[in-house]
Amino acid sequence: MHITAYSVIVSVLLYNVSLLAVYLLRRSGAVRAKHASSLLLLLTLLAVVRLLTPFDVHGSRVIRSYKVLPAIERALTFPLLGPFNLGRILLIVWAAGTLFFVLRDLSAQLRFLRAEKELPLCENEQISRIAAEFGKGFALKISPEIDLPYVTGLFKPVIYVPDIELSEQEWRNIFLHETQHIRSLDEWKKLLFRGIRALFWWNPLAHVSGKDIDLLIELQCDNRVAGKGDLDEQEAYLRTMLTLMRRRTEAKTPALAARMIGKGEEMQIRFEALLAKETKRSRVLNRVLPILMVAAFFASYFVILQPAGFPSSEEVKDYQEGNTAIDYTELFNGDAPKYILIEDSEYHLYIDGKYFCTLFEESLSYPPYQDIPIIENDKGGDET
Repeated sequence: MHITAYSVIVSVLLYNVSLLAVYLLRRSGAVRAKHASSLLLLLTLLAVVRLLTPFDVHGSRVIRSYKVLPAIERALTFPLLGPFNLGRILLIVWAAGTLFFVLRDLSAQLRFLRAEKELPLCENEQISRIAAEFGKGFALKISPEIDLPYVTGLFKPVIYVPDIELSEQEWRNIFLHETQHIRSLDEWKKLLFRGIRALFWWNPLAHVSGKDIDLLIELQCDNRVAGKGDLDEQEAYLRTMLTLMRRRTEAKTPALAARMIGKGEEMQIRFEALLAKETKRSRVLNRVLPILMVAAFFASYFVILQPAGFPSSEEVKDYQEGNTAIDYTELFNGDAPKYILIEDSEYHLYIDGKYFCTLFEESLSYPPYQDIPIIENDKGGDET
C-alpha cells in the first residue's frame, strides 16, 4: 500500500463523483424515505475517508489514458512565469483559496464566541428540571435573546434554548433532539465537511453539498429520535417543530451549530421523511445498499489511472537497434528521462532513450516504477 500522484488524483476524482451522486440523489426525492438520509450520509462519509486515504494496493488495476491524462499533464507542465508552470500556479491559487475559507470560518466562530459572552442569561426552573433528566453531558444556557434551540461546542457541548413557555412534552422533544446531536457527534461531522469544503472551494458542488449535509444530519437525527416511535410520539414531535417554526427568525447561529428548526423547504422534507411509510422494497434497499457502498469503497483502492502514450520514431529506432544497458545507479540518480515501453506484452524500461531492463507487470505499481510514464509501440486497439 503506497501513495503516488496518480492515487491522489483517483481519490480526488472519486470524492467529487460521490458529491455529484449525493447531490442528484437528494434532489430525486431519495431522502424522503425513511433511513435514506443515513444512506446518503454514509456515502458522503465513505467518500471523505477515500479522499483522506489516497492509497493504491498491490495488484491494482491500471487504467491507462492515452489522450485525456497526457493532455492534462502537458498543460500543467507548460511554463508560464519563469520557473512557475501552470500546475504550480494553480496549486498556489488552490492553497490561497483554502486558506481564505479557513480564516473566514475561524473569524465567524470567534465573532460568535465574543457575542456569546455578552448574551443575557436567565433561570427557568421548568427548563432546568427537564434538562437534568438527560444527564450532565452538556451545559445549558437560557436566554430571552435566543429565538430557537440549538447545540454547539466540540469538546464541551452547550445547549442554548429560548426563555419561552412550552409544555413538558415539547421541552422533552427539544432535549431529545439536541442530545441526539451530541451523541451522534454531529458537530464534528459539520467541522469535517466544512474543512473539505474549504479544500475544494473551487468546486461549486462542495458549497451546495454543505447545505445537503446539514439537512442529512437533521434528517438522521429526526429519524433516531422519532422515526421508530409510535404515531402518538411522532405526532407530538411534529407538533413541537411546528410550534418552534412559528417563532423562527433570521437570527444567526454558529456555523457548526445543530439547529432544530430550519427554513421552509428543509422542514417540508423533514416532515415528509418522518411521515413516510417504510415499504418492503425500501427495507431491502436499506440492507443491501450499505453493503454495496462499502464494497465499492474497498474496490476503489484497486483502481489506478495513469497517463500513457506512444514513443517517437527516434525512440522506436533506438529500441530496434538495441542500445547498451546503462549503470543501475542511474535509475535512482539524475534527471535522465525514463519511460516504460510496452511491446509484445512485455514491459521494457528505458533511461535516457536507452534500454535498461524488462519488468514484470506487477512491478509497475511499486517504487521506483509507479511514477514512470508508460508508452506503447503497438498502436492498435482502443485509445482513451
